[in-house]
Amino acid sequence: MLLLPAENGISKKNPPYLTITLILINIIAYIVLQTNDNKVFSDASEYYVKSGLLEQEREVFEEYALENRNELYRSIHNNQYLPDGYLVQLILADKHFTHYIKTLSSYSLDWRQKRENVNETLEDSSLYSYAYYPSEPSVFTAFTHMFMHGGIEHLLGNMLFLFLFGFNLELLLGRGKMLALYIVSGLAAVTFFSITTTDKYVPLVGASGAIAGLMGGFCGWYGLKNIRYFYWLFVIFDYIKLPAALVFFYFLAKEYIMSVISDDNVAYMAHFGGLVAGFICALLFKYLPKSDSVDKDTEVSVPEVDTHPLKAKYDEACSAFQQLEFDRARTLLSQLIEQDPQNIDYYSKLYALEKINPSSQTFNELCNRIVLRSVKDHQFAKLADVALGELTSNGQGLKALPAETLIQYASHLVQKGELHQAKPIINFVVKHYDFNEQLPKLLFQFGLACEKNDDHMTYKKVFTYLSKKHSDTFIGEEAKKALANSG
Repeated sequence: MLLLPAENGISKKNPPYLTITLILINIIAYIVLQTNDNKVFSDASEYYVKSGLLEQEREVFEEYALENRNELYRSIHNNQYLPDGYLVQLILADKHFTHYIKTLSSYSLDWRQKRENVNETLEDSSLYSYAYYPSEPSVFTAFTHMFMHGGIEHLLGNMLFLFLFGFNLELLLGRGKMLALYIVSGLAAVTFFSITTTDKYVPLVGASGAIAGLMGGFCGWYGLKNIRYFYWLFVIFDYIKLPAALVFFYFLAKEYIMSVISDDNVAYMAHFGGLVAGFICALLFKYLPKSDSVDKDTEVSVPEVDTHPLKAKYDEACSAFQQLEFDRARTLLSQLIEQDPQNIDYYSKLYALEKINPSSQTFNELCNRIVLRSVKDHQFAKLADVALGELTSNGQGLKALPAETLIQYASHLVQKGELHQAKPIINFVVKHYDFNEQLPKLLFQFGLACEKNDDHMTYKKVFTYLSKKHSDTFIGEEAKKALANSG
């Protein structure tokens, strides 16, 4: 079953720059360092077969596998169905075998020359240069393997999970801590893989271990709190709320079971190690004593506010937000707004909280309140624009707000001369709420403002609509007179 986090939205105020950077590094590394790998291995394999090295090394490789790679030996020994092409891939991917044959007494000059030609070709591959081999542990490849991938599908799958879990952790932890968790998890993954693998000569590539750390970190940060996930099981998919810690143990169990029953080339125990490391890192970041300075790159940091009698309650609300106690934070912020309805900090913080679930009724109600407040208080104008933009981007659109709110807000924009911003709102109201008794007055104001701005086409269009649609009203009559005078 596939489980993806659906608790948080992408922050426009604090975009996931680190997550995007990591994705770009992985993509660039693949394009620059790995796009030639297929050709390298193809050329090496073709020469390997044509030069007779396959026939020369077939039995030697079996003997080598018997000594060093028991599981591989059992799969290739006396296996008449084993394709030569697959055997060639196994031989060429094993760097240690290259060193092994040099120790043989039968390693002739002709054999050596042919082998060196193959090895020179293989040295141009990313697998030989940047993959991590447990048989040849290296600090350099412990880092570089995190940016290598086994193919385009491997890359795209990893980048999807890196984005979905990365932007969540970047929002919750901040960029510095999220990067530290990512690197530590990747190193833990390669360490755990080295300890648990039964075949030390199989190379490890991919960001999967580090990304598993992000998955574990997400679960560790939320702990026992119920988190909204998107699940997909065969043809069934929906949203579900589960304790994050329970999902963590599901992830662990899945990786362990797959490592036991699966015979593919996926490093499940590397994922296991990354999950555990990420979970522990998130717990440390969450519960260790915090310094006085708060990360400036995380949206849930406590903003500075002026000294105020209600500051203690506001600080408590911000602390609850940081600790993911959203219900308590919501209650405190709502109380603060009732006590001081002109303080925009309270609205901004509550907006950030409610935006976690932008399809909820409480989010719509808060947006409505913010828009109405902006009509009376200019300091709410920017926040109102942000709220309307969020409603539009999440698919709900202006229909989430009552007609009265839209009309008041559009009228306010017209009075300020912001006709371009008012026009789409007015068009929406005309289309969906043409029966509202306040609409004719708004249209009349809008038409006059358009004429004043020399937009005669819109002016005539609006007044013609009024003269026909509301012909029996005072405003309709005035619109007819104005059209007659202008004609």
